[in-house]
Amino acid sequence: MSGPAAPAGPGKRKWSWQRRLAVGAWVFSGLCILGVLGLLVMVGYGLREPAEHEKYCCWEENATPEWTAGVMGLRVPETATDRRAGLHTNLQYDAALLAFTVTTAEADRFVQPLRREGTQMVRNEHPEEPGYTRSDGFTHLGLPEPETFVEGMRITNACPRVTKTPESDSLRLCAEIHLHEFQPGITRIYLWAGSDAAIDKPPA
Repeated sequence: MSGPAAPAGPGKRKWSWQRRLAVGAWVFSGLCILGVLGLLVMVGYGLREPAEHEKYCCWEENATPEWTAGVMGLRVPETATDRRAGLHTNLQYDAALLAFTVTTAEADRFVQPLRREGTQMVRNEHPEEPGYTRSDGFTHLGLPEPETFVEGMRITNACPRVTKTPESDSLRLCAEIHLHEFQPGITRIYLWAGSDAAIDKPPA
């Protein structure tokens, strides 16, 4: 007659089905949490850094500086150099962009009639990091985004008919204006004008 069965030694203990189920649930929950966190990180990065195809999407051809200035209702100084322009379109709004370089004195003369009386241009106290881009920004024109500059940067905005000047009366769109004195006495003017209504496309 055989004796009683020997008790199971260490390492041979079998888990009950309840314990196995609990461990499986914990593992599954952990994987779900990791998946959600990963998705949030990807979405957050995508909102801050546009996808590569978005950086180059939706730009109209033939948006010359002369045509863009006409769309905005502005007269670019005849002495302006390095003139660049673009028109970005999407389902929400259209954006006309214009940039050119003049002397700082000419830049001040250009902006003065467009500014509301008594207002002051402000500094860029909250700059974006170097390399910052936006899908409807000046990166498309081969320029750094003006929001990344601090030194020599002044900012204002202008809307049609806010001042009693011919320049303000001629303005057709509200515009964000950045003046960047990147060299002593030399300033690049950035103008970004958005419109909820579609902007007519430039001629082919």
